[in-house]
Amino acid sequence: SSPPPTLSTHPVTVHENLPYRSIVLSVSQSPSSIAPTLKDDDDDDDDNPDWWKDFELKDAELPSSVLPDFPILTSTYFDGDGRLIKDGSAGRRLVYLDSAATSQKPTAVTDALTAYYQKYNSNVHRGAHALSREATSLYEQARDKIASFVNAYSRNEIVFTRGATEAINLVAASLSCPASLCKENSWMRLDQGDEIIITEAEHHSNIVPWQLAARKTGAILKYLPVRHDGQFDLDAFRDLLSTNTKFISIQHISNVMGTINPISDIVQLVRAHASPDAKIMLDACQSVPHSIVDVQALDVDFLAASGHKMCGPTGIGFL
Repeated sequence: SSPPPTLSTHPVTVHENLPYRSIVLSVSQSPSSIAPTLKDDDDDDDDNPDWWKDFELKDAELPSSVLPDFPILTSTYFDGDGRLIKDGSAGRRLVYLDSAATSQKPTAVTDALTAYYQKYNSNVHRGAHALSREATSLYEQARDKIASFVNAYSRNEIVFTRGATEAINLVAASLSCPASLCKENSWMRLDQGDEIIITEAEHHSNIVPWQLAARKTGAILKYLPVRHDGQFDLDAFRDLLSTNTKFISIQHISNVMGTINPISDIVQLVRAHASPDAKIMLDACQSVPHSIVDVQALDVDFLAASGHKMCGPTGIGFL
């Protein structure tokens, strides 16, 4: 029930003579800025090869404290060639570093899934009997929890999808509807000459849907280049905006570089320089699991997230 941890820039113990530039992130319960601190070291002399022994991260004990909640991390072993050992014998323990792609599932999640199929399995919103009513109640409680988790204006804003990919495709397909179906809500339709902006750093799932939408509607797809340091280029973004800009779809945190985009600044630029009907979509797959995400404070129009990147089961997400 406590708020999720946020990435912040609390002090860490770092040797002064690091042989390279480093970005240090730590975990805290503070709702302060989640931007990382970039520390430059102009001394290229590797005069202390043991600098790493002095390196400490705040809350470094957290991973080991939650290991019992993830059986796969305590019962999975590999042999010397990196092959999975299936006969139960000991070997090298699994160290999992691919959570940006998909997270492992704690027992609280797998137990909940098992309990549902053993006790409540029934069609949701499709039956009048007691089991169906109970399953429907649990389903709608989940919607309430997600609405509270991201501070949505209303539970009715939460649309369950199969994942963030489907959520983004749902929006892109809806904006590509024929004019004959969208006469009363013109902002819901992309037309010839309208502009869509994404960045070159987007996940594949936030690129292809907009390529298809542009091809289908005649809209122009623009790409914002990535700065050499991986940061969002606000100046270049401002130059791309025009009164023809109708839709912007960007990631909150990069799944590759961990870059945290300045959403507040981006939103302000869009509201000031894009079309009055311009809408903003946020790919929050990496931010929702790791930081406090408040959709009201972000002031974006759409947000997509997936369950499997935040310890939930595969095949579930929300818009």
